[in-house]
Amino acid sequence: MLKKINLKNKTALVTGAGKGLGRACAIALAEAGAKVIIISRTQSDLNKVNKIIKKTKGSSQAFVCDITQLDEFKKVLKKINRLDVLVNNAGNTSPEHFTKVKQENMEYLTNLNMKAAFNVAQLCSQKMVKTKNRKKIGGSIIHMSSQLGKVGCEGRNVYNMNKFGVEGLARGMAIELAEYNIR
Repeated sequence: MLKKINLKNKTALVTGAGKGLGRACAIALAEAGAKVIIISRTQSDLNKVNKIIKKTKGSSQAFVCDITQLDEFKKVLKKINRLDVLVNNAGNTSPEHFTKVKQENMEYLTNLNMKAAFNVAQLCSQKMVKTKNRKKIGGSIIHMSSQLGKVGCEGRNVYNMNKFGVEGLARGMAIELAEYNIR
């Protein structure tokens, strides 16, 4: 299906690319012709995704990185010359009843699902707007959210809060980055 979409000469970065939706997005972007930068905390997961992308004759570059560590992500981003697409996918959840949410779980999930998502998007958009002819060529930032970013769910209150925050972030960014033709 994505073979109808031509992303040749585009570079896409996918966080949380080692498993699940991030892995599927990375493979699909590569199949569409993009050079894909894949990021995960686990080298073995990245190796598996790289192998699949190579079988499709796609191009990928892998970095082990915990995106909650801002300096670590900045080092990765410095190694990338150009960026056209961000799939801001890394995230997690830990089901707990609202009255029993552990502080350390709330901090971990909020740091990953909201704070890191914000930081990654901000740094990537800064890199994107510096690209020559950005207004002409455009760009895309995709935040992975959830139905829980629209409705609540019992036992997922921290995740609900995080995904509502990501939804708001996406809307605000869209308004501010439109002048650069970044969707």
